[in-house]
Amino acid sequence: MQNNLKEKVFQIISERQLCSYMNNTKWNKLITAIHLEMSFPPAFVIKYLTQETVPHSLMKISDIDYWGDWSGENFPTQEYYFHIEWIKIRPRYLKYRGKIIDPELIDESHILNDILKRYHISFEEENGLYCIYGYR
Repeated sequence: MQNNLKEKVFQIISERQLCSYMNNTKWNKLITAIHLEMSFPPAFVIKYLTQETVPHSLMKISDIDYWGDWSGENFPTQEYYFHIEWIKIRPRYLKYRGKIIDPELIDESHILNDILKRYHISFEEENGLYCIYGYR
């Protein structure tokens, strides 16, 4: 399965004349730093090279009240990093405090920003949503 996927991905890269922005080392450094330095795993959405459509996400509309699963089945293992076209990360979330009290905004954008700069990871930020390209 993985060999067929690699062939398909490399064909897409060639056809679309994409350039690689990330490698396994950078992905691993990013994930490790997020686990060690952030107080919560930020929500994310991933677009894979083989996906025809852009994944729908509520993250681009507003802040959210859930975390991301960076070590579970929703994030690819290292042998599949080559398949990531981009990942969008929202390093903010609304912490529930009860029915009467408004949720508290927990914003760790500055921590994610520091991590990305430290490891020289290219990114775009728009309205608190960070986009990291695997290929572009």
